[in-house]
Amino acid sequence: MEISLIALAIPPLLLVPAMGLLSRIECKRDFSGELRRKALHVGTGLFALSFPLYLTDPWMIFIALGAVIVWMIAVRHLLVLRYRFGSCLHDTKRKSFGEIYFALSIASLMLLTADRPLLFAIPLLVLTLADSAAAIVGRLVPMGRLSGLASGKTISGCIAFVVVAFVVTQTIVAAFTAMPVSQTIEVALVVACLTCIAELVSKRGFDNVLIPAVAYVALLFLNIPQSSGEGTVAQFCRSVSALVAMG
Repeated sequence: MEISLIALAIPPLLLVPAMGLLSRIECKRDFSGELRRKALHVGTGLFALSFPLYLTDPWMIFIALGAVIVWMIAVRHLLVLRYRFGSCLHDTKRKSFGEIYFALSIASLMLLTADRPLLFAIPLLVLTLADSAAAIVGRLVPMGRLSGLASGKTISGCIAFVVVAFVVTQTIVAAFTAMPVSQTIEVALVVACLTCIAELVSKRGFDNVLIPAVAYVALLFLNIPQSSGEGTVAQFCRSVSALVAMG
């Protein structure tokens, strides 16, 4: 029971100081605010890869990530918390509920993929890394501004998204399944293109829901096999190790 209580406390106890630290960094330019937001996005997403190792039951997922969502709502609405912990999220000019959607997506993926760790890791990594790459490149190199449903997005950001999503998906599928290389490339291209479209049409942070949902459904339809050998926890540890090695 004590181990379960410790596991439940890990996500909020690591998130709160991270938000506090990033919120204390002064923003001298508008873009630095977006960098802080994406730094929290990447850090949270990479750390979330470890959740299935200790949040092993549905009730643990509901409580731990429910606490995170309650915290995010409190930071959004209480000025004292917003000033000390929320400026890394809420100082950008655009309105977004992305931090809440992000937590909901992690919880949903965990509940849906308890026996398919690759279906958890790939959508989460595409959301974490490709989405951040698109935002940063789109700000630094704003080439080919788009309009219509994709208003505010850029062709350069789309290219960054597709490249990162492709590399992430292809690397994991190739490393942890027995699929031929030609098939892993096809899978990676499909996932990268579909999730990029999802990112393009999303507004107010809803890409944090739509990107992993599209990636998950695409991988299901493409019939990605489970990695062979050990149980799911061991498989997941191997995936995390591969990610670290890639970095």
